[in-house]
Amino acid sequence: MKRKLEEIVHKFAQLTPEELRRDKGLNLEPYKGSADPKARTVRFDRNHRGIVMDIGDGETFVLTRVLPHEAAERWMANNTFKVNAATGAPELIDLGAITSKANQITDTSSGGEAKRLFADRRERDFTNLGVEAELVPALMMLTSQDQLSGLIGHFPEGQAEAIIALSGDDTVDDIYKALAGAIHGEVDTDDIVAALETPASMARFYVVEGQDELQKMLSQPLAMWRVFLHPSQRHLAYRESYSGPARVTGGAGTGKTVVAMHRAKALADRLDRPVGKPILFTTFSRNLAQAIEADLRSLGGSDLLDVVDVLNVDQLAYRVVQEAEGKAPSVADGKYCRKLAEQVVLDRGIVDEFSGEFLINEWEQVVLANDCRSRADYFAVSRTGRGIPLSRRKRAEVWKAIEDFERALNEAGARTHPQLAAAAAGYLALRDIKPYQHVVVDEAQDLHETQWRLLRALVAEGPDDLFIVGDSHQRIYDRRSSLSKVGIKVVGRSSKLKLNYRTTHEIMSWSLAMLGEADTSADQPGPGFDDLDGGSDTHTFAGYHSLRSGPEPELGGFTTAAEHDDAVVARVRAWIDEGVDPIEVGIAARTGKSLDRVGAALTGQGVTVCRLPQKDLPNKEGVRLGTMHRMKGLEYQRVIVVDADDAKVPLAWTMTDRDSDPVQHAVDLEMEKCLLYVAATRARDGLYITWTGTPSRFLGP
Repeated sequence: MKRKLEEIVHKFAQLTPEELRRDKGLNLEPYKGSADPKARTVRFDRNHRGIVMDIGDGETFVLTRVLPHEAAERWMANNTFKVNAATGAPELIDLGAITSKANQITDTSSGGEAKRLFADRRERDFTNLGVEAELVPALMMLTSQDQLSGLIGHFPEGQAEAIIALSGDDTVDDIYKALAGAIHGEVDTDDIVAALETPASMARFYVVEGQDELQKMLSQPLAMWRVFLHPSQRHLAYRESYSGPARVTGGAGTGKTVVAMHRAKALADRLDRPVGKPILFTTFSRNLAQAIEADLRSLGGSDLLDVVDVLNVDQLAYRVVQEAEGKAPSVADGKYCRKLAEQVVLDRGIVDEFSGEFLINEWEQVVLANDCRSRADYFAVSRTGRGIPLSRRKRAEVWKAIEDFERALNEAGARTHPQLAAAAAGYLALRDIKPYQHVVVDEAQDLHETQWRLLRALVAEGPDDLFIVGDSHQRIYDRRSSLSKVGIKVVGRSSKLKLNYRTTHEIMSWSLAMLGEADTSADQPGPGFDDLDGGSDTHTFAGYHSLRSGPEPELGGFTTAAEHDDAVVARVRAWIDEGVDPIEVGIAARTGKSLDRVGAALTGQGVTVCRLPQKDLPNKEGVRLGTMHRMKGLEYQRVIVVDADDAKVPLAWTMTDRDSDPVQHAVDLEMEKCLLYVAATRARDGLYITWTGTPSRFLGP
């Protein structure tokens, strides 16, 4: 497809309009049923046509999209190309579809006494921001954010953003500045060439003026997509300065990581003759750190990576401890710790009361989290959120078991990652000169208190010291840190992103509905979602909207694994035949065994696959296969979540027994649901969820 695009652009650059019309290979032609007389189609291959707008000056043509033949004809019959009278940006709009959807929503709305969503706005507020005047009365009838969500994906992006912003508290002037940039004076809606050069246009149209620019654009299109910063987010990333730590939250697809990467670039651009790497960009997993490093290279080249250190938090702790102690520390993994803890409770004769799993959770979530260094510390600390109450006598028994556990680890010469983070924080606290001037933190919701203390110790307190992004709805590890509790104050420097630029409205709505399903199998609900600073975040998705629309997610159950895998192979082949690049297809599973089986089925049918993680992932061909944990932070055009049956989602062996600890059971269940939410929201345009036997309880009846 890239090669064909290069050929077509070359022809448009070399040939006159008359020669273009006569070129048989290009087959530039109007469509007799087109809604816009400027619309033309060009042949890409036997199955696809490009839709081009002929501006009429003999020099400027706008390629809007490439679609299969039938879809191209439908698109031509309904869409028109115009210039927004307020922002000056070119837009593609299907007025008929918007009107039909708006009428459908308002016809079924409650009406009556229900408060209108835009009751505090005037009709001219909409038109002053470029919203089609004939659609404003229907918008004024809406009574809820849910109604708006069902409609907004049909509007052009600029109008959609204006409407969403009007549902909040911002002034019309502030909204206009965010959308239009530096537009002054009246917009000439007939001058499309000038419209392509407006600030609002730059975010949505790429103007190619020669073969060299085209080659540059096509060289890394996927990478550039991942680092694209929307104008509405720019003020967060490129703000001159924050007086202290800053926090940005938002749902999946809102661009938190992109904002964080651009913040790193903004900080790097302001450095005066830097020595070493004064900026740290850190995240939870090694896999995600590698992806972010590649994206930062796309954003700023080697110059940016010369001053930005990209490390996951465990690597960071390991490095600090190794430098301080002069030797590489030994890391105790989860399997070893569980075995050790089971032996401790057995040896102390408390196995009938406490499991090894309970002991580890108590140690990590209470002792290490609160930096308890003595029996007195442990007795004084609150155990809020722990499911099993402990009397003073029981707490004394647990403390002795924890001492035995720590002693056994010490004798083995091993430490866990939270222990290494605590040790690293201690070493750094003794240093007057800190390793970094700025620290940018991604996936904040999955970090442990000891890791936060490490991050706090890495940089001196002051302006722009810490920039933090995260979303508690994507928490996939049992970590519930409070920033203020570990000395990171973000009051007055917090922002929330509410526009989903990745997933379609349909995928987003399905994922949120799944995430919000009540769990009827738990004796009590889980702890819910927080704002990363000890507060509740129950209203995260109020006003959260997707700007794109597409097909509904598909769910499919099968009797046997063979039938299941055949369906997965058939769907992947169909997507590839549609023109989807295999690297834009992601397959997620809860377990590696599921991926082994599905991957074998795909390769057996000639489909190349690439198993995550891969250090040089951008250079690998094939459909991406990864566990739900490995999919964190990534995105694909189409996603299949395989083996979503009730034995694997939630994964039975990871669940705390409900009878032994109902609170921890509810927490485990919530994290499993978050994992499915993470996997589903990796998809931009298409989501297919499959299982064999009994579907996951998260998928509903």
